[in-house]
Amino acid sequence: MKSRASERARRASEKREGKRIERAMVNARMVQARGAAKPRGVATPQHPRCSSRASTARWVARATAVPPPAQQEDRAQDKKGFLEAFTGGGIEGIEPSPLVEWGQSITADMVAKLKETQAKGADDVPVVTPSAEGMSLAEEEQDLCNRKAELLDLLAQRGSIHFTGYNLMKDAAGYHRFYDALGLDPCLDPIHSVAARPVSSAEHKIYEAVNKPSRSNYVVGMHNEMVGTQAPRYAGFVCFKPAEEGGEFWTVGGNDLFHELSTPLLQKMQQKKVIFSVVEFPMGFLNNLDKKIVESFVKPAIKGLAGAVVGLKVDFPVFFRFVDEGYDGEMALQGYADPQPAVIEDPVSKLPVVFCNIHSHSKFLRDDRQKSLGALQETSGASKANKTDVSYGDDSPFTEEELYEFDRAVMKVMKPIPMKAGDVVLLDNYRTMHGRGTFKGSRHNAVAWFNAL
Repeated sequence: MKSRASERARRASEKREGKRIERAMVNARMVQARGAAKPRGVATPQHPRCSSRASTARWVARATAVPPPAQQEDRAQDKKGFLEAFTGGGIEGIEPSPLVEWGQSITADMVAKLKETQAKGADDVPVVTPSAEGMSLAEEEQDLCNRKAELLDLLAQRGSIHFTGYNLMKDAAGYHRFYDALGLDPCLDPIHSVAARPVSSAEHKIYEAVNKPSRSNYVVGMHNEMVGTQAPRYAGFVCFKPAEEGGEFWTVGGNDLFHELSTPLLQKMQQKKVIFSVVEFPMGFLNNLDKKIVESFVKPAIKGLAGAVVGLKVDFPVFFRFVDEGYDGEMALQGYADPQPAVIEDPVSKLPVVFCNIHSHSKFLRDDRQKSLGALQETSGASKANKTDVSYGDDSPFTEEELYEFDRAVMKVMKPIPMKAGDVVLLDNYRTMHGRGTFKGSRHNAVAWFNAL
Protein backbone atom coordinates (compact mmCIF):
# COMPACT_ATOMS: atom_id res chain seq x y z
CA MET A 1 0.00 0.00 0.00
CA LYS A 2 2.80 2.36 0.91
CA SER A 3 4.55 1.90 -2.46
CA ARG A 4 1.29 2.53 -4.36
CA ALA A 5 0.69 5.72 -2.40
CA SER A 6 4.25 6.85 -3.13
CA GLU A 7 3.76 6.15 -6.83
CA ARG A 8 0.51 8.15 -6.91
CA ALA A 9 2.25 11.04 -5.14
CA ARG A 10 5.13 10.92 -7.61
CA ARG A 11 2.77 11.00 -10.62
CA ALA A 12 0.78 13.88 -9.15
CA SER A 13 4.00 15.82 -8.57
CA GLU A 14 5.11 15.23 -12.16
CA LYS A 15 1.73 16.38 -13.45
CA ARG A 16 1.91 19.61 -11.41
CA GLU A 17 5.45 20.25 -12.65
CA GLY A 18 4.36 19.72 -16.26
CA LYS A 19 1.55 22.24 -15.89
CA ARG A 20 3.91 24.75 -14.27
CA ILE A 21 6.39 24.48 -17.13
CA GLU A 22 3.59 24.78 -19.69
CA ARG A 23 2.37 27.99 -18.02
CA ALA A 24 5.92 29.34 -17.97
CA MET A 25 6.35 28.66 -21.69
CA VAL A 26 3.19 30.61 -22.45
CA ASN A 27 4.24 33.49 -20.21
CA ALA A 28 7.72 33.63 -21.76
CA ARG A 29 6.29 33.88 -25.26
CA MET A 30 3.87 36.62 -24.20
CA VAL A 31 6.92 38.79 -23.51
CA GLN A 32 7.19 39.18 -27.27
CA ALA A 33 4.06 41.29 -27.64
CA ARG A 34 5.48 44.53 -28.95
CA GLY A 35 4.31 47.36 -31.15
CA ALA A 36 5.94 48.14 -34.48
CA ALA A 37 8.22 51.15 -34.83
CA LYS A 38 6.86 53.82 -37.15
CA PRO A 39 8.85 55.40 -39.97
CA ARG A 40 9.96 58.91 -39.14
CA GLY A 41 12.81 60.08 -41.31
CA VAL A 42 14.53 59.94 -44.68
CA ALA A 43 18.22 59.09 -44.99
CA THR A 44 20.66 60.60 -47.44
CA PRO A 45 20.84 57.88 -50.12
CA GLN A 46 24.21 56.07 -50.32
CA HIS A 47 23.21 52.57 -51.44
CA PRO A 48 23.49 52.01 -55.23
CA ARG A 49 19.79 51.17 -55.48
CA CYS A 50 18.71 54.20 -53.43
CA SER A 51 17.35 56.99 -55.59
CA SER A 52 16.95 60.58 -54.53
CA ARG A 53 13.21 59.83 -54.14
CA ALA A 54 13.91 58.34 -51.37
CA SER A 55 13.67 34.52 -16.07
CA THR A 56 13.09 34.81 -12.92
CA ALA A 57 15.71 32.08 -12.45
CA ARG A 58 17.20 28.94 -14.03
CA TRP A 59 13.78 27.37 -14.55
CA VAL A 60 13.00 30.02 -17.16
CA ALA A 61 15.61 28.52 -19.47
CA ARG A 62 14.14 25.09 -18.92
CA ALA A 63 10.55 26.28 -19.26
CA THR A 64 11.18 27.90 -22.64
CA ALA A 65 13.08 24.89 -23.96
CA VAL A 66 11.41 22.05 -25.84
CA PRO A 67 12.10 18.37 -25.14
CA PRO A 68 15.04 16.79 -26.96
CA PRO A 69 14.15 15.66 -30.49
CA ALA A 70 14.92 12.35 -32.08
CA GLN A 71 18.46 11.91 -33.41
CA GLN A 72 18.98 13.65 -36.77
CA GLU A 73 21.99 13.80 -39.07
CA ASP A 74 24.13 16.94 -39.25
CA ARG A 75 24.43 18.45 -42.71
CA ALA A 76 27.61 18.37 -44.81
CA GLN A 77 28.61 21.95 -43.89
CA ASP A 78 28.41 21.00 -40.20
CA LYS A 79 30.83 18.10 -40.51
CA LYS A 80 34.18 19.79 -41.14
CA GLY A 81 36.64 17.45 -39.47
CA PHE A 82 38.46 18.11 -36.20
CA LEU A 83 41.83 18.68 -37.88
CA GLU A 84 40.23 20.55 -40.79
CA ALA A 85 39.33 23.27 -38.28
CA PHE A 86 42.83 24.61 -38.93
CA THR A 87 42.47 25.03 -42.70
CA GLY A 88 41.01 28.57 -42.84
CA GLY A 89 37.71 30.30 -43.51
CA GLY A 90 35.84 30.05 -46.84
CA ILE A 91 34.78 33.71 -47.08
CA GLU A 92 37.18 36.07 -48.83
CA GLY A 93 37.45 39.66 -49.99
CA ILE A 94 36.40 41.45 -46.79
CA GLU A 95 38.27 42.89 -43.82
CA PRO A 96 39.10 40.87 -40.68
CA SER A 97 36.98 41.30 -37.58
CA PRO A 98 38.13 44.50 -35.81
CA LEU A 99 40.03 44.58 -32.55
CA VAL A 100 38.11 44.84 -29.27
CA GLU A 101 37.43 48.38 -28.06
CA TRP A 102 37.70 48.10 -24.28
CA GLY A 103 36.91 51.78 -23.72
CA GLN A 104 37.58 53.75 -20.56
CA SER A 105 38.45 51.48 -17.66
CA ILE A 106 35.66 50.78 -15.17
CA THR A 107 37.19 49.89 -11.81
CA ALA A 108 35.55 47.85 -9.04
CA ASP A 109 34.95 50.92 -6.90
CA MET A 110 33.05 52.63 -9.74
CA VAL A 111 30.38 49.92 -10.07
CA ALA A 112 28.07 50.97 -7.23
CA LYS A 113 28.21 54.67 -8.20
CA LEU A 114 27.41 53.89 -11.85
CA LYS A 115 24.40 51.83 -10.79
CA GLU A 116 23.13 54.80 -8.76
CA THR A 117 23.70 57.51 -11.34
CA GLN A 118 22.79 55.76 -14.60
CA ALA A 119 19.09 54.96 -15.01
CA LYS A 120 17.82 51.52 -15.98
CA GLY A 121 15.84 50.75 -19.13
CA ALA A 122 18.19 51.87 -21.91
CA ASP A 123 18.18 48.46 -23.66
CA ASP A 124 15.28 47.21 -25.76
CA VAL A 125 14.42 45.31 -28.97
CA PRO A 126 12.12 47.65 -30.96
CA VAL A 127 10.20 46.03 -33.81
CA VAL A 128 10.43 47.48 -37.34
CA THR A 129 8.13 46.53 -40.23
CA PRO A 130 7.84 47.77 -43.85
CA SER A 131 6.21 51.20 -44.15
CA ALA A 132 3.30 49.74 -46.14
CA GLU A 133 1.75 46.36 -46.85
CA GLY A 134 2.16 44.57 -50.17
CA MET A 135 5.51 46.11 -51.11
CA SER A 136 7.64 44.50 -53.80
CA LEU A 137 11.18 43.42 -52.97
CA ALA A 138 12.56 46.56 -54.65
CA GLU A 139 10.13 48.73 -52.69
CA GLU A 140 11.14 47.09 -49.41
CA GLU A 141 14.77 47.77 -50.25
CA GLN A 142 14.01 51.40 -51.16
CA ASP A 143 12.06 51.78 -47.92
CA LEU A 144 15.09 50.63 -45.93
CA CYS A 145 17.26 53.12 -47.81
CA ASN A 146 14.84 55.94 -47.06
CA ARG A 147 14.69 55.10 -43.37
CA LYS A 148 18.40 54.41 -42.93
CA ALA A 149 19.15 57.39 -40.65
CA GLU A 150 16.13 56.65 -38.46
CA LEU A 151 16.98 52.95 -38.15
CA LEU A 152 20.65 53.47 -37.33
CA ASP A 153 19.68 56.06 -34.73
CA LEU A 154 17.27 53.54 -33.23
CA LEU A 155 20.04 50.93 -33.13
CA ALA A 156 22.34 53.37 -31.33
CA GLN A 157 19.64 54.22 -28.80
CA ARG A 158 18.42 50.71 -28.00
CA GLY A 159 21.23 48.33 -28.95
CA SER A 160 19.18 46.06 -31.24
CA ILE A 161 16.28 45.99 -33.73
CA HIS A 162 13.92 43.20 -34.79
CA PHE A 163 12.96 43.52 -38.48
CA THR A 164 9.86 41.46 -39.29
CA GLY A 165 7.24 41.22 -42.04
CA TYR A 166 9.80 41.50 -44.87
CA ASN A 167 10.05 39.26 -47.95
CA LEU A 168 13.37 40.76 -49.07
CA MET A 169 15.48 38.90 -46.51
CA LYS A 170 14.12 35.41 -47.18
CA ASP A 171 17.23 34.37 -49.10
CA ALA A 172 20.96 35.14 -48.99
CA ALA A 173 20.91 37.56 -51.94
CA GLY A 174 18.06 39.55 -50.39
CA TYR A 175 19.79 39.65 -47.03
CA HIS A 176 22.87 41.06 -48.78
CA ARG A 177 20.68 43.79 -50.28
CA PHE A 178 19.30 44.48 -46.78
CA TYR A 179 22.66 45.13 -45.16
CA ASP A 180 23.90 47.10 -48.18
CA ALA A 181 20.82 49.31 -47.94
CA LEU A 182 21.70 50.17 -44.33
CA GLY A 183 25.35 50.79 -45.17
CA LEU A 184 26.70 47.93 -43.06
CA ASP A 185 30.25 46.84 -43.88
CA PRO A 186 30.69 43.04 -43.49
CA CYS A 187 33.79 41.57 -41.87
CA LEU A 188 35.20 38.11 -41.28
CA ASP A 189 34.18 35.93 -38.37
CA PRO A 190 36.53 36.45 -35.38
CA ILE A 191 37.38 32.72 -35.58
CA HIS A 192 37.70 32.80 -39.38
CA SER A 193 41.34 31.67 -39.31
CA VAL A 194 40.41 28.31 -37.78
CA ALA A 195 37.18 27.91 -39.80
CA ALA A 196 35.23 26.77 -36.76
CA ARG A 197 31.97 28.24 -38.09
CA PRO A 198 30.38 26.79 -41.25
CA VAL A 199 29.67 29.19 -44.12
CA SER A 200 26.09 29.71 -45.25
CA SER A 201 26.92 31.79 -48.34
CA ALA A 202 30.49 32.74 -49.25
CA GLU A 203 29.21 35.00 -52.05
CA HIS A 204 27.07 37.03 -49.66
CA LYS A 205 29.48 36.90 -46.67
CA ILE A 206 27.10 34.98 -44.42
CA TYR A 207 27.96 32.35 -41.79
CA GLU A 208 25.78 29.61 -40.34
CA ALA A 209 24.21 30.07 -36.94
CA VAL A 210 24.13 27.03 -34.61
CA ASN A 211 21.66 24.96 -36.64
CA LYS A 212 23.17 21.49 -36.18
CA PRO A 213 20.55 18.82 -35.40
CA SER A 214 23.11 17.32 -33.02
CA ARG A 215 22.86 20.54 -31.01
CA SER A 216 19.06 20.88 -31.14
CA ASN A 217 18.65 20.06 -27.42
CA TYR A 218 21.46 22.43 -26.47
CA VAL A 219 20.91 25.99 -25.23
CA VAL A 220 23.35 28.45 -26.78
CA GLY A 221 24.12 30.56 -23.72
CA MET A 222 24.11 34.34 -23.85
CA HIS A 223 27.32 35.87 -25.17
CA ASN A 224 28.92 38.70 -27.10
CA GLU A 225 30.81 37.59 -30.20
CA MET A 226 34.41 38.02 -29.09
CA VAL A 227 37.45 35.78 -29.45
CA GLY A 228 40.77 36.84 -27.95
CA THR A 229 41.38 40.34 -29.30
CA GLN A 230 38.70 40.46 -32.01
CA ALA A 231 35.03 41.41 -31.86
CA PRO A 232 32.65 42.47 -34.66
CA ARG A 233 31.07 45.87 -34.06
CA TYR A 234 27.58 44.78 -35.17
CA ALA A 235 25.83 41.50 -36.00
CA GLY A 236 22.81 40.72 -38.17
CA PHE A 237 21.05 37.40 -37.57
CA VAL A 238 18.66 36.33 -40.33
CA CYS A 239 16.07 33.54 -40.38
CA PHE A 240 15.78 31.70 -43.69
CA LYS A 241 13.76 28.83 -42.17
CA PRO A 242 12.44 28.65 -38.61
CA ALA A 243 12.45 25.36 -36.73
CA GLU A 244 9.22 23.38 -36.58
CA GLU A 245 9.19 24.09 -32.85
CA GLY A 246 11.31 26.26 -30.57
CA GLY A 247 14.65 27.72 -31.60
CA GLU A 248 13.80 31.25 -30.51
CA PHE A 249 16.58 33.83 -30.80
CA TRP A 250 17.51 35.25 -27.39
CA THR A 251 18.89 38.69 -26.56
CA VAL A 252 20.16 40.27 -23.34
CA GLY A 253 20.95 43.96 -23.04
CA GLY A 254 24.38 44.41 -21.47
CA ASN A 255 23.25 47.48 -19.54
CA ASP A 256 20.13 45.66 -18.31
CA LEU A 257 22.40 42.88 -17.06
CA PHE A 258 24.74 45.39 -15.39
CA HIS A 259 21.83 46.70 -13.32
CA GLU A 260 20.40 43.24 -12.56
CA LEU A 261 23.58 41.49 -11.41
CA SER A 262 24.53 41.76 -7.75
CA THR A 263 26.93 44.60 -7.05
CA PRO A 264 29.38 42.46 -4.99
CA LEU A 265 29.74 39.95 -7.84
CA LEU A 266 30.34 42.71 -10.41
CA GLN A 267 32.93 44.29 -8.13
CA LYS A 268 34.70 40.98 -7.60
CA MET A 269 34.82 40.28 -11.36
CA GLN A 270 36.18 43.76 -12.07
CA GLN A 271 38.82 43.39 -9.39
CA LYS A 272 40.01 39.88 -10.28
CA LYS A 273 39.05 39.92 -13.98
CA VAL A 274 37.76 36.83 -15.81
CA ILE A 275 39.60 34.21 -17.82
CA PHE A 276 38.19 31.75 -20.37
CA SER A 277 39.45 28.45 -21.68
CA VAL A 278 38.91 28.70 -25.43
CA VAL A 279 39.81 25.21 -26.63
CA GLU A 280 40.32 21.76 -25.18
CA PHE A 281 42.10 18.71 -26.52
CA PRO A 282 41.36 15.31 -24.87
CA MET A 283 44.47 13.68 -23.48
CA GLY A 284 43.08 10.66 -21.62
CA PHE A 285 45.37 8.34 -23.59
CA LEU A 286 48.36 9.69 -21.61
CA ASN A 287 47.11 7.81 -18.55
CA ASN A 288 48.17 4.60 -20.30
CA LEU A 289 51.82 5.70 -20.53
CA ASP A 290 54.61 5.74 -17.97
CA LYS A 291 53.86 8.62 -15.59
CA LYS A 292 57.48 9.81 -15.28
CA ILE A 293 57.93 9.90 -19.07
CA VAL A 294 54.61 11.71 -19.51
CA GLU A 295 55.51 14.43 -16.99
CA SER A 296 59.12 14.85 -18.09
CA PHE A 297 58.86 14.62 -21.88
CA VAL A 298 55.42 14.03 -23.36
CA LYS A 299 53.45 16.87 -21.73
CA PRO A 300 56.07 19.57 -22.45
CA ALA A 301 56.33 18.37 -26.06
CA ILE A 302 52.54 18.40 -26.56
CA LYS A 303 52.20 21.87 -24.98
CA GLY A 304 54.92 23.21 -27.22
CA LEU A 305 53.39 21.69 -30.34
CA ALA A 306 49.89 22.97 -29.46
CA GLY A 307 51.23 26.46 -28.80
CA ALA A 308 53.09 26.53 -32.11
CA VAL A 309 50.11 25.31 -34.16
CA VAL A 310 47.58 27.62 -32.50
CA GLY A 311 50.04 30.53 -32.67
CA LEU A 312 50.14 30.18 -36.45
CA LYS A 313 46.35 30.45 -36.69
CA VAL A 314 45.22 33.05 -34.13
CA ASP A 315 46.49 36.57 -33.47
CA PHE A 316 46.05 36.63 -29.70
CA PRO A 317 48.02 35.00 -26.88
CA VAL A 318 46.87 31.52 -25.82
CA PHE A 319 48.57 29.72 -22.97
CA PHE A 320 48.09 25.98 -22.38
CA ARG A 321 47.92 23.83 -19.28
CA PHE A 322 46.99 20.25 -18.51
CA VAL A 323 44.01 19.53 -16.24
CA ASP A 324 43.23 16.21 -14.60
CA GLU A 325 39.52 16.45 -15.45
CA GLY A 326 38.50 18.24 -18.60
CA TYR A 327 35.15 18.58 -20.30
CA ASP A 328 34.68 14.79 -20.56
CA GLY A 329 36.03 13.96 -17.11
CA GLU A 330 39.45 12.84 -18.36
CA MET A 331 42.86 14.48 -18.61
CA ALA A 332 42.85 17.33 -21.14
CA LEU A 333 45.02 20.13 -22.53
CA GLN A 334 43.19 23.44 -22.24
CA GLY A 335 44.06 26.71 -23.97
CA TYR A 336 43.29 30.04 -22.23
CA ALA A 337 42.97 33.62 -23.44
CA ASP A 338 44.22 36.59 -21.43
CA PRO A 339 42.14 37.84 -18.46
CA GLN A 340 39.49 40.46 -19.28
CA PRO A 341 37.14 42.77 -17.37
CA ALA A 342 33.49 41.76 -17.04
CA VAL A 343 32.12 45.30 -17.45
CA ILE A 344 33.26 47.74 -20.13
CA GLU A 345 32.12 51.08 -21.52
CA ASP A 346 30.06 50.61 -24.70
CA PRO A 347 31.93 52.52 -27.46
CA VAL A 348 28.75 54.12 -28.87
CA SER A 349 26.40 54.82 -25.96
CA LYS A 350 29.16 55.11 -23.32
CA LEU A 351 26.92 53.05 -21.02
CA PRO A 352 28.40 50.46 -18.64
CA VAL A 353 27.65 47.03 -20.13
CA VAL A 354 28.43 43.45 -19.15
CA PHE A 355 30.69 42.17 -21.94
CA CYS A 356 31.57 38.75 -20.61
CA ASN A 357 30.60 35.29 -21.87
CA ILE A 358 30.15 33.45 -18.58
CA HIS A 359 26.63 32.26 -19.40
CA SER A 360 27.77 30.45 -22.56
CA HIS A 361 31.30 29.44 -21.53
CA SER A 362 30.74 28.11 -18.01
CA LYS A 363 30.87 24.30 -18.03
CA PHE A 364 28.94 24.23 -14.75
CA LEU A 365 26.02 26.24 -16.17
CA ARG A 366 25.94 24.22 -19.40
CA ASP A 367 25.87 20.96 -17.47
CA ASP A 368 23.19 22.32 -15.14
CA ARG A 369 20.95 23.26 -18.09
CA GLN A 370 21.52 19.89 -19.73
CA LYS A 371 20.18 18.03 -16.68
CA SER A 372 16.65 19.02 -17.69
CA LEU A 373 17.22 18.87 -21.47
CA GLY A 374 18.63 15.35 -21.74
CA ALA A 375 22.03 14.06 -22.77
CA LEU A 376 23.71 15.82 -25.67
CA GLN A 377 23.84 13.95 -28.93
CA GLU A 378 27.18 13.05 -30.51
CA THR A 379 28.23 16.12 -32.46
CA SER A 380 30.44 16.69 -35.49
CA GLY A 381 33.06 19.09 -36.84
CA ALA A 382 34.82 21.79 -34.83
CA SER A 383 32.26 21.48 -32.01
CA LYS A 384 34.38 18.58 -30.75
CA ALA A 385 37.10 21.06 -29.75
CA ASN A 386 34.77 23.90 -28.74
CA LYS A 387 34.75 23.08 -25.02
CA THR A 388 35.04 26.10 -22.81
CA ASP A 389 35.09 27.06 -19.15
CA VAL A 390 35.60 30.14 -17.01
CA SER A 391 37.43 31.18 -13.84
CA TYR A 392 38.69 34.35 -12.21
CA GLY A 393 41.84 35.93 -13.56
CA ASP A 394 43.86 34.69 -10.59
CA ASP A 395 42.80 31.12 -11.48
CA SER A 396 40.39 30.81 -8.55
CA PRO A 397 37.02 29.22 -9.47
CA PHE A 398 33.62 30.87 -9.48
CA THR A 399 31.45 29.43 -6.73
CA GLU A 400 28.20 27.68 -7.64
CA GLU A 401 26.30 30.51 -5.95
CA GLU A 402 28.07 33.11 -8.13
CA LEU A 403 27.34 31.18 -11.31
CA TYR A 404 23.70 30.72 -10.33
CA GLU A 405 23.47 34.46 -9.67
CA PHE A 406 24.85 35.18 -13.15
CA ASP A 407 22.34 32.74 -14.66
CA ARG A 408 19.47 34.22 -12.65
CA ALA A 409 20.25 37.75 -13.77
CA VAL A 410 20.68 36.75 -17.42
CA MET A 411 17.36 34.91 -17.57
CA LYS A 412 15.59 37.73 -15.73
CA VAL A 413 16.42 40.27 -18.47
CA MET A 414 16.49 37.87 -21.44
CA LYS A 415 14.11 38.65 -24.33
CA PRO A 416 13.10 35.65 -26.51
CA ILE A 417 12.32 36.46 -30.17
CA PRO A 418 10.43 33.86 -32.26
CA MET A 419 11.83 34.71 -35.71
CA LYS A 420 9.94 33.95 -38.93
CA ALA A 421 11.41 33.47 -42.40
CA GLY A 422 12.75 36.84 -43.55
CA ASP A 423 13.17 38.23 -40.02
CA VAL A 424 16.44 39.88 -39.03
CA VAL A 425 17.72 40.84 -35.59
CA LEU A 426 20.35 43.54 -35.99
CA LEU A 427 22.34 44.19 -32.84
CA ASP A 428 25.25 46.13 -31.41
CA ASN A 429 27.63 43.32 -30.45
CA TYR A 430 29.06 45.29 -27.51
CA ARG A 431 25.70 46.36 -26.17
CA THR A 432 23.61 43.22 -26.72
CA MET A 433 24.31 39.55 -26.00
CA HIS A 434 22.72 36.80 -28.08
CA GLY A 435 21.86 33.11 -27.71
CA ARG A 436 19.33 30.48 -28.77
CA GLY A 437 16.81 28.11 -27.20
CA THR A 438 16.43 24.42 -28.09
CA PHE A 439 14.41 23.35 -31.11
CA LYS A 440 12.75 20.48 -32.97
CA GLY A 441 13.08 19.75 -36.67
CA SER A 442 15.34 21.61 -39.10
CA ARG A 443 16.36 25.24 -38.75
CA HIS A 444 18.33 27.60 -40.98
CA ASN A 445 19.42 30.84 -39.35
CA ALA A 446 22.53 32.67 -40.47
CA VAL A 447 24.65 35.65 -39.43
CA ALA A 448 26.76 38.36 -40.99
CA TRP A 449 29.28 40.29 -38.90
CA PHE A 450 29.94 43.97 -39.49
CA ASN A 451 32.91 46.15 -38.58
CA ALA A 452 31.37 49.58 -39.12
CA LEU A 453 28.40 51.52 -40.41
